[in-house]
Amino acid sequence: MKIKICGIRSQDDLKVCEEEGADLIGFINIERSKRMVEIGEINTLISSMKDVTKAVLVIEPLDITDAEEKIIKSRITNIQLHSLSPEEISELKEKFHRKSAENKTQTSPNLTITRAVGISKVINRDKRREIENFADICDFLLFDYEIQGKTGGTGRQIPAETAIKAAKIAKHRNKDVKLTLAGGMNTARIKNEGKKLERVFDVFDINSGVEIKPGVKNINKISELMEIKQNN
Repeated sequence: MKIKICGIRSQDDLKVCEEEGADLIGFINIERSKRMVEIGEINTLISSMKDVTKAVLVIEPLDITDAEEKIIKSRITNIQLHSLSPEEISELKEKFHRKSAENKTQTSPNLTITRAVGISKVINRDKRREIENFADICDFLLFDYEIQGKTGGTGRQIPAETAIKAAKIAKHRNKDVKLTLAGGMNTARIKNEGKKLERVFDVFDINSGVEIKPGVKNINKISELMEIKQNN
């Protein structure tokens, strides 16, 4: 079981996440989010990280150019996208691949792309096709509860059987794609359903489930979460 703690906004919370053993740490640069952090602030936060490869930049870019600018400015190459089509993601990856080939003597960008896919209670034909199309091109898919076409920050959970069905669709399409489950994740759900869910999911993404209020983490909840992880 791998744990990603998302919505980090302070050095104190970042330090706790690192010390407690979070596998991934997310920084949200989306204006509609209550946990929005400017790119400059993200730069300051990650400068103190012991392992910057754990950092994940969460963005909802307007287009490829916007995404590219945010990636370059943040210097983070684990990217979680809440927008862009499969075709745009393919183009974005190709751009960075070309840069990598052109800059052999420099530190070359090696993007890991996670695409958030919104799920509610039912997976219809269009949603199945969306999952399959993103599974074709992305390194990770992240399933989060969807409300009115928006994912992230809802605090609602995808029913376990629906989440497992989405995971199986993605894996049937691309056995190498990694899968993350988000949406109201907390210690109670991981205690009760963790063993069943981790059969198909590689990462659990927790945000509000370890908070005092939006953007302020609860140390005790993080410790409890990591204890569950260690005992699984």
